[in-house]
Order: sequence, then C-alpha cells, then structure tokens
Amino acid sequence: MSAPPTAPTVHRVGPEAAAEVLAVVREAFAARPPLDPPADALAETEASIAALLGRHGGLVARLGEQTVGALVLDPIGGTMYLRRFGVLPSAQGHGVAGRLIDAAVYASAGYDDLTVVAREELPRTVRFWQRQGFREVRRHSPNVELRRPLRTFVFDAPDAEAMREIGEALAARLEAGDLLVLSGELGAGKTTFTQGIGAGLQVRGAVTSPTFVIARVHPSLVDGPALVHVDAYRLGGIDELDDLDLDTSLEDAVTVVEWGEGVAEGLAESRLEIRIIRALADDDPETEADSELDPRRVLMTPVGPRWYELDVPSSHRPPLAEKLNENLLLDFRRCAEGELEHLDPEIPLVLSLTVAEHRDSSGVRTLLVRNHWSREWELSGKDVDDELGETPREAAVRAYRSETGGEPPELEFVGVATVQLGHERRIEYAAIFHGTVDDPPAAPPSGDVKQQVWWDLESDLDGLSPIDAHLARLAHGLS
Repeated sequence: MSAPPTAPTVHRVGPEAAAEVLAVVREAFAARPPLDPPADALAETEASIAALLGRHGGLVARLGEQTVGALVLDPIGGTMYLRRFGVLPSAQGHGVAGRLIDAAVYASAGYDDLTVVAREELPRTVRFWQRQGFREVRRHSPNVELRRPLRTFVFDAPDAEAMREIGEALAARLEAGDLLVLSGELGAGKTTFTQGIGAGLQVRGAVTSPTFVIARVHPSLVDGPALVHVDAYRLGGIDELDDLDLDTSLEDAVTVVEWGEGVAEGLAESRLEIRIIRALADDDPETEADSELDPRRVLMTPVGPRWYELDVPSSHRPPLAEKLNENLLLDFRRCAEGELEHLDPEIPLVLSLTVAEHRDSSGVRTLLVRNHWSREWELSGKDVDDELGETPREAAVRAYRSETGGEPPELEFVGVATVQLGHERRIEYAAIFHGTVDDPPAAPPSGDVKQQVWWDLESDLDGLSPIDAHLARLAHGLS
C-alpha cells in the first residue's frame, strides 16, 4: 500500500459531514489521557454534531481520501470558538493541526479572535495552543480558555507629539480596569505614548519612565480612573505587583505596563497589546533627507471581549496590504542598497524578493511562483542565509536560479519592506529587487517550485498573495 501524501487538504463542511466529524472526534479524544470529569466531546452523537455543524459549519482535514482531522466553528459574539478540535493519532506529524488552524483563521474573517477551551490537566495541549498564538484569558477549573487575536490597527507617529496625540485619543476610550501592555525597544516611545494617555485621563503628576520605582500611581483630577504606570522589566512576575503596596486597586485604574509582553497577561482576561516600532517610510516628499524626525509605527492588537467594540482612534490606517493569516505589510521605503546597513538592528532582515519583469506584446508581466509547500502565488525569493554571510542581493540571485533554472537579470535594488508575520506578530524586513527578463525560462525546474506564471499586475489570480502583489506594483511604480 502506498504511503499517504504528506500535505493535508482542508475542506469546509456542514451537517452532512456529521458522521465523518464524529469519527475523528471520538478517536482523537479517546486517545488522550483519561480525565475527571471526562471530556464533553466523548458524549457527542451524530445528531449532536450535526446540530453543531448546522450553526456555522466546520472543517475537516484529509490526507488523500482519509479524513484525519476536524473541528466545529461556533461563533459567539465577536469571537469564533473552535470546538471538538481533533487529529487522529496516526496522522500526527503531517501538519494537520496547523492546516486546520490556518483554515479556521480564513473562515473567521470579520471576527475579533479565535477561542479554544483546553483542559488544565493537559499542559502539553495548552502549550500547543500557546505556540499557535493563543493567549490564556481565563481559567475556570478544569478548563482553560485561550484566545488568538485576529485584528491589528496601525498608527503613524512621525514625531513625539503625534505619539502623545495617539495616546490621548485612546485615553478617551479607556475605563477603569483596562490593561494596556506596551512593548518596543529602548527609546521606542513607550513612555511618550503613556504621557498622552495620562493627559487624556487628566491625572496628577508628570508621567515619566517608571524604571527606578517599578510602578507609579497617578490619581485622577476629574473623578475618573487613576493611571497605574508599571515597568515590568525588573519584575520577576506580575504577581510581584501585589507586593508594591499601590495606593489604588487595579480594578479602579487604567494600568499601562511597559515591557509587559509575556508578563502582564495574568492581570486581566482582556487587554490591549501595543507594540511600537521604528518606521521606514518617507511618504512625505517635502521631508528633507537630513530631517531629525524619527518616525514610529504603533500597532494595537485587541485581546479579549472588553475590546470587541473598541472605537479605535480615527487616526489609524490600514496596512499597505494584508493576508487573512495575520501577515501584514506595514511599511515600504525606497532607498539605496547601502542603507540596509543602517536599519533598526532590533528588526532582522530575513528575506529577499525579486520583482522579475518581462515585456511582450500584451504588456508588462511579473514572475510569480508557487512552491510545493505554498498555497499562494508569490514573488521569487529566499531567506537570507546569515550563517553563510549571504547578502540580500546574493539571496535574491540564489532564489531566482533555484526557482526558474535560469540566470537572473541584472538586479536593481528597489527598497525595504517591513512586515508583521502571523500569530507570533514578528516584525521583519524584506529587501526588494527588480530586474527585466528578456527571455523568460520556458518551465520551472523540478526543485522547490511546482508552478510559475507571468502575471499582468491587474487580473485576478486565484491564490495570489496580496502582499506580494502590492510589492510588485510598488516596484513598478503603480502603488
């Protein structure tokens, strides 16, 4: 008997697939350690699964003809619960769980977050969900509820005053008990942002960095909530806040925690995660090249039900392009190749992409490739191999050779893109190159690439990456 294919496929299903889903749920949950009380999933019947699927459907994963994974989609308010998530033990190691989660993200477009409920007696399961970008929001023994946010709002802060204005506008939407978790490199503007919040809340005292006192309480001057400003960098854990003898309860205050990522989550089931990064874009042609402006991007990610109806300050803008899998194109800057050495050292430059152009009687076309592991049409590109001391240009050349089987055209450096990647919300740089191909390769080699196409920059292409499409248009001066 031939081995099953290694790449699972995921399909949307309804009540007609109840028996198929139930078979996966029973086998997957029966293989887990016994629990007291037993998992509710073990009591499901075909009729009960059909009723669940009748609300919003579900997903099944298949390896070949065999159904090996399943989940039920259960929207409640602004969140999409993933119920009865299971993968057959025999199919583990084929990426089934990851494909199901990716498909659930796409199926949940328009919702604020995904939610799962795990059992606290199964710490490996809890850690699995955490690795997939889910954050614990509440624990009612024996259940642990975890959520993965699906929305990020982008703000431009060209200078310190703009940073304060964003904080002040946000303050008008805050209330007692709110938790804001700030992250960003030293000097990114976290305290400046908090100064804006303090001004908006109208609290007493100058808001300064809390580094040397760990936490400061700023009482309200207008009978509103106090501001508790915390530096988590020196805290061994957020539990140490209880030992600080603060003059107010956190339930009666707005709490802002700098350096709080990974530390402050236990303070509240809902929080607003705010990341501040250095910006690249010089969109204003009137800005002098030697300007002292040090622009920033502020990224706000709502986590939990408190923020479902957040009236986001109107100054936010959409990313330049985005995918439903939470990849965002935040920034693009045209610059000289030599400026790559002067990028923010806290943000790695990991990728080189090439916009390969070919002109024929029908117009200008750009090369897109689809790799064996990818479900999208993307620009030619590879990760930059730092271990070999590879430059971004060398990575672009290597990618073109391996993906087309031909020699690359003369490459012109176009600029740098800033992207936020997936549920981990990693911030990375990508170097963008452009070249004109006189004689396109007839067919791709049998290596990584399984398909290639010369795209006209306008037509709809099933599976086209919105980020790669936008970068291609930028390189052609069309965006």
